[in-house]
Amino acid sequence: MYERFAREYAAHAEASAYNALYDRPAVLGLAGDVAGRSVFDAACGPGLYARELLDRGARVTGCDVSPTFVELARARTGGRADLRVHDLSRPLTWVADGSADLVVLALAIHYIDDRVALLKEFRRILRPSGALVLSTEHPTMGWVRLGGSYFTEEPVEESLSDERDWPIRAWRRPLTSICAEFREAGFLIEELLEPRPVPEMADRYPEDHATLEALPAFLAFRLVPAPR
Repeated sequence: MYERFAREYAAHAEASAYNALYDRPAVLGLAGDVAGRSVFDAACGPGLYARELLDRGARVTGCDVSPTFVELARARTGGRADLRVHDLSRPLTWVADGSADLVVLALAIHYIDDRVALLKEFRRILRPSGALVLSTEHPTMGWVRLGGSYFTEEPVEESLSDERDWPIRAWRRPLTSICAEFREAGFLIEELLEPRPVPEMADRYPEDHATLEALPAFLAFRLVPAPR
């Protein structure tokens, strides 16, 4: 979906309120100390998370379905990460069992139709002591924006931005369904985070800061494999 506007989005996400000052701090905070760890950056986008993970001492592999994103991510990480073009709706056959200490999936799981299958793939490639950190749209935000029943489960086609023609297709789901999929795939929730905007946002994007202090836009989780 992002391929037709990948370069525009990459430039936007570098410093935008919701990406740079809201989701990235939340996800990277849940990732914790990654020095010396093997991290798989799923749906790596233009490499903004991968670059930060590398700078914090991680060994990074990853993928994205957009060839332009992978090109940008490789350039942004200076060849320090093994990043490939791959569709997450297909198995990660090139990633070995138990090879990752951490999987990061930022703002992408809501694009996947068979989310349980993907989560099971992440569980396969994780070490037993590993973790999955992911973020997604907060279901309350979707309900406020789209209306109808909060409990509706359906794919929705809309623009990623109010100001730009960036068409996407993403799933709308209540929190109960999100958590049920984690359990079905063999994960336990270690931490659930409703992010707060970082203080810098109040100076740079005061309207966004005020909005996000009143209503969370995203939801982030740190998941760990359940004992077999």
